[in-house]
Amino acid sequence: MANKTIAQALIKAQQFEDEDKFEQAYECYKYAHEIDKSDTDVLQKLATCAQMLQYNNDAIIYWNLYMSIKPEDALSYTQLLDLYFHENKYEYYMTRAKLKTIEGRLAQATDDYKKAINNTSEEKEAINARYLLAQTYKIINKPMQAIDEYLKILDHEHNEDVYLSLAELYYTEDKSAALNVLQQAITHYPESNNIKEFLCKIYLSTGDYEKAEQYATNNFDKIKSLLMQEKNDKAYEMLSSLTDKEKQNAQYAALMAEYYYNKNDDNNTLQYIDIYEKFDPDSPLASQMRALVYEKQNKEYETHFYWGKYYLKKNNTELALDEYLNAYNANPKDTVIIKELINLYSILEDNFACAEFCEKLVNIEKDDVATIKRLVKFYEEQGYEEKVVDYLQQLIQVNERDYETLLKLAKHSQKNRRYSDAIDYYEKYIKFAPNSDEKENAKVQLNMLTTGELAEEEGILDKIIKLFAKK
Repeated sequence: MANKTIAQALIKAQQFEDEDKFEQAYECYKYAHEIDKSDTDVLQKLATCAQMLQYNNDAIIYWNLYMSIKPEDALSYTQLLDLYFHENKYEYYMTRAKLKTIEGRLAQATDDYKKAINNTSEEKEAINARYLLAQTYKIINKPMQAIDEYLKILDHEHNEDVYLSLAELYYTEDKSAALNVLQQAITHYPESNNIKEFLCKIYLSTGDYEKAEQYATNNFDKIKSLLMQEKNDKAYEMLSSLTDKEKQNAQYAALMAEYYYNKNDDNNTLQYIDIYEKFDPDSPLASQMRALVYEKQNKEYETHFYWGKYYLKKNNTELALDEYLNAYNANPKDTVIIKELINLYSILEDNFACAEFCEKLVNIEKDDVATIKRLVKFYEEQGYEEKVVDYLQQLIQVNERDYETLLKLAKHSQKNRRYSDAIDYYEKYIKFAPNSDEKENAKVQLNMLTTGELAEEEGILDKIIKLFAKK
């Protein structure tokens, strides 16, 4: 038996099963499992055979091994539910909760975790269930319920992960509560870097920079806390001593910018902001730092412009719009801010304001074809015929061979009975347009206009309309 491979053992086991010799089959499966304990096919057969022989304790062990290797596979959970149902209600409800979790039924899983807690007298089992229950509440966005469960765990034992999870939940809404939890945690885990880092983060955000320095566990946080206290020389000494690898980092560039800002060296500040932005172009920090530099220099336009960018990156469009409008008022001829306002009004779906600033833009950049066409489309939708024609004519001034615009002008002129203009535009359209059905139709329209046939038809139509109007 010792020299047989897994494949041979499985073949032999199947032969025993076909002969209803399940004990011998079970031994073959156990042998195959000893050869490779990570083989889930063998584990499945072994666990199933154990169930058939009513070796329930063994089956539970093997299905749990299967679950540990394939935690997303529902098979082991369903089998364990049958095994636990009569013998262990705690494990039954825990398994059912985990099954519902992998199936995405998280809200239902919470009910089973509660039932598991109610079906055990073992403190460790209850704590384990509460921990999973709290995590589930957190995922389904029920922070207060999660907090309650974490607090109940802390009534029975100190747990670093629980302290950190609890502090994280408090942090968004109540930093003082988060701080209180972490101060308790650090007394029990004084060497924990995770707790120290969190404490440093809170002290930095609340302005207690001396405490932040005390708990800083990495060079960047230490330097940040020094700079916020304006201990610039000490901070620069640490910045200079960083490794080359640490200097190739967005945080290094941001801290260097902050150092030079403290030293009133605006050129170097802006230079390092540029470097930082290359590392992290989507971060609002670069815009915020630029705004602060220009604010100090009393540059009104630049200050409002970069505060606008900052708020936009923070997804606060209302404040961004206020700042952009202030920037525009400071320099109404600057096309950069006009384009930013056009984009922002587009995001806000304010088409009239968008059109207003498009007009301001083409009054400055008269050859901006894309924006002029945008205005044509907007005023067509609004039915402003005169505006449409004005901007179509502006397009022709930019490119007299723009046959699509020439055709539109011809049709608008014809519609408004400016026949001489229509003839002129149709002739130019036919001259420049490639061959197409549209071009052939234009030739027909031109012929009717030049022969007077179209005017006669429209005259007869007018008489008919007037006749019916009298009746």
